[in-house]
Amino acid sequence: MQTINMPLSDKQAFALRLCVGAFFGVLIAWLTENSNGRSFPLDHNIWRETFAIALALTAFVIWAGAGSMRRISLAIWSVIAFILVGYITWLAFNNNGAGRGLDWGGQTFLVFPLLFIAHELVSSGDQAGKPIAPYETYFDEAWKRGVQLGLAILFTALFWGILGLGAALLGFIGFDWLKKLLSNEYFSMPMTGMAFGVAVHLGDVQTKLLANVRNLILGVLSWLLPVITLIGAIFAGSLLVSGLALLWATKAATATLLGGCVGFVLLINAAYQQGDVERPVPVVLKWCVRGAALLLLIFAVLAVWSLGLRINQYGLSSDRVVAGLGVLIALAYGVAYAVAVFLPGRWMGRLEPINIGLAIFKCLMFIAILTPIATPNRLSVNDQVARLNSGKVSVDNFDWWLLKDDTGKYGKKALAKLASSTDTTIATKAKAALDDKIGERPNRYSGDNGIQSAATRTHIEAIAVVSPIAGKLPESFIQTNFTSETIGFTPPSCLRMAPGKDVEFVCKAALLDINQDGAPEVLIREGPGLYVFTQIRGQWMGNTGYIDIGSAEDDFDAGKLKIAPNIWNDVMVGEKRGRIQGFGDPEVRVTLPVTKAPPPPSK
Repeated sequence: MQTINMPLSDKQAFALRLCVGAFFGVLIAWLTENSNGRSFPLDHNIWRETFAIALALTAFVIWAGAGSMRRISLAIWSVIAFILVGYITWLAFNNNGAGRGLDWGGQTFLVFPLLFIAHELVSSGDQAGKPIAPYETYFDEAWKRGVQLGLAILFTALFWGILGLGAALLGFIGFDWLKKLLSNEYFSMPMTGMAFGVAVHLGDVQTKLLANVRNLILGVLSWLLPVITLIGAIFAGSLLVSGLALLWATKAATATLLGGCVGFVLLINAAYQQGDVERPVPVVLKWCVRGAALLLLIFAVLAVWSLGLRINQYGLSSDRVVAGLGVLIALAYGVAYAVAVFLPGRWMGRLEPINIGLAIFKCLMFIAILTPIATPNRLSVNDQVARLNSGKVSVDNFDWWLLKDDTGKYGKKALAKLASSTDTTIATKAKAALDDKIGERPNRYSGDNGIQSAATRTHIEAIAVVSPIAGKLPESFIQTNFTSETIGFTPPSCLRMAPGKDVEFVCKAALLDINQDGAPEVLIREGPGLYVFTQIRGQWMGNTGYIDIGSAEDDFDAGKLKIAPNIWNDVMVGEKRGRIQGFGDPEVRVTLPVTKAPPPPSK
């Protein structure tokens, strides 16, 4: 029995990887081949996509474990991985609703880090012969697999690049058989699998090369730690002066702070590696590790605060649930790493059991969010419906589109339940949503819950006029209803939408008689864009679309505007007028865009 359960030899591992690449490739080609005139027919063949994705990800497990895990252990773990990935994928398809694909940009993406971390935990434990392996084994295996995966992806991409080049060269001389062969799923899928398997095997047998690449990457990353630590310290110190209002105003504070947390964790571990027992660690790196650990906690707390404000204001959405998971993990790292700074003993020695515990914690959290335990769609729907029923959000401001379009079967069930509510206003709106009679969401990413009201006379009148001093917008301009239909292009936000709690439009205006007809035109600046409006037969129209004034925003706001004649005259070609814009002019000039004439031939 002990002989049967021995790890595979190099030749056996190579053969297994090739066979898995070829056989799984053929199966995936069959599962994803064109059926009923459609590739990926999700409506009634979800099982095909589920099996295809589960097989593809299980192949990674076999490729990675073939050179290190014992045979029976690898077989059992591969079956478990296949069932786990298949179950998660099937749930994701069904939760999203029939006919919709997987949202790889959302929680479904977490299946990749889940599988990677889980494999390293299982593989390292199997090599050590006990549930929890020594930290050195985890460190070596995780970084080795990460580098190996990156190199295998690069190798496979180059492999297909060479095949594509060969097909193109043959096509030049009239032979298209290779191009047709490459487009055949029953050839391309197995070839991709075998190429990837070969690349992974090369990483296993070329141990010195892989170790050198890994050490090079760790060395480069470790000396980036002082940089991010300095930047993080400057950022944290600046917040003491500026306050948090400017950070919250970015509307991207949580994502940015979480990105900083990921950077801190990655670089701290690259600098720490296996501590200062195996190798001498420069003093500057030791202090940077300590400082970065404390900054990680600060960033994590700020991320919790930022997301908490957002959830309190708008409730849970599926994206905020996923962000909440990221914030929870970041906070766990921040607290644990900060505690490790002050514990006695070897320099940051407690990072080792902390990293092992946090890896297990992350796997449990990923499984929870990818299964019905903590499905983001369900949590989001429950929270939003509770806010509606409690009166925290009004029926008119409630995001009915979230239930109708964004939360799959959970949203549909909630709408059906709300349609039978004793509150007639809620019931009427829910029935309209079920019958698809509430129209399209006006602007999903602006305003309160995506609902943005139109700009009113008061909003337009409040736009500051920078030139002339104490100038005022014409009354007829203020009363105009600016839409894409009336002026021929999308007007600036401050003329068409009212500011809300979640979004502010900052525009400045100037009055300047550009066409010298005695009546000033209205120039509206929004960001680096300048919009020019003139009256045509009593109607305010835009006689140009968007003009980029670049870095001259401050000059505009200071009222530094004047009329500048064209250096080049227009050219009439028949009845068509063409204008050369700024040709040979080193100065920044604001000109009305018209058809450009080609440059004169060189002499």
